[in-house]
Amino acid sequence: MTRIVTLGGGTGQGQLLRGLSRRGLDVTGIVGVTDNGGHSGHLRREYGLPAVGDVRNCLTALGDRRNVLRQVLDIRFGTGELEGASLGNLILAALTTVEGSLTKAVSKLAALSGVRGTILPVSEDSGQIAARLSTGKTIRGEWEIIRRKPRSRIIRVFHKPPIVATPQALHALKRADLVVLGPGSLRTALVSILLATGVRAALRGKRVAYVLNILTQAGQTDGFTARDHVDEIARYLGRPPDRVIANTKRPPAWAIGDADWVDPSGLETRGGDLLEKVRRRDAHRRARPARFVAGPHLVRHDPAKLARAVMEVLQ
Repeated sequence: MTRIVTLGGGTGQGQLLRGLSRRGLDVTGIVGVTDNGGHSGHLRREYGLPAVGDVRNCLTALGDRRNVLRQVLDIRFGTGELEGASLGNLILAALTTVEGSLTKAVSKLAALSGVRGTILPVSEDSGQIAARLSTGKTIRGEWEIIRRKPRSRIIRVFHKPPIVATPQALHALKRADLVVLGPGSLRTALVSILLATGVRAALRGKRVAYVLNILTQAGQTDGFTARDHVDEIARYLGRPPDRVIANTKRPPAWAIGDADWVDPSGLETRGGDLLEKVRRRDAHRRARPARFVAGPHLVRHDPAKLARAVMEVLQ
């Protein structure tokens, strides 16, 4: 069976995993662990854990929707001291403490929630993503980078302290027939995974497809063109990706907000219209409680369309 490994984190990777899992493929999601925002970031600060939020999101993407535990993982508290907190994050953090390993905790929770496929954290380490700015200043932490003022140009990103990829993640990469990088936050998710010690070496000789983000992200890719995105991936991958998958349809102006559409015109890409249908009422439905704001994500890749584009690359 064809083995596909996805690298990313958060909403974008979850959408891709949903689409691929419906095709009955052997799918593994390797998830970043340096997010320090929202409820996941709160748990990191309290207990010194790797980030669990993106891992939990990917578990729910591949979990059996009829499974009660899988349904529980999506619950967020709406009031009180836990307003905005994710029950799934709490369960995963508790399991990590009991098992002594995020990888083991994810494996156990995956089995209990009917996950079809494999989810692996890229590392057991709790290092942060850091950025060196054009001013000479260094900023440590994903959300500190995103919210910096002024938004001086980022020269390079790195881990502080360094993080090492797990043997399980490296083994999955070495066995992959196709590795799909993204969609996700360019520097603090995708590049962050590439920076984990061992990942770049494991990707040598592997077919790598890069899913271009639909929109720019404030504090990370302000003013970036499609070519800028691809060049940044190539810089940390050590070579250009073998294929670029891109959405070619402009999202509705009201859904974009302050971001810019990443128009792939001029690049050789696969894909086409990859947009998930978005409606104005989604702005309310996808909004999260105020205490741990990390969204909403109104403009997203459609799981089925994105999976179809990946299959075209495979063929």
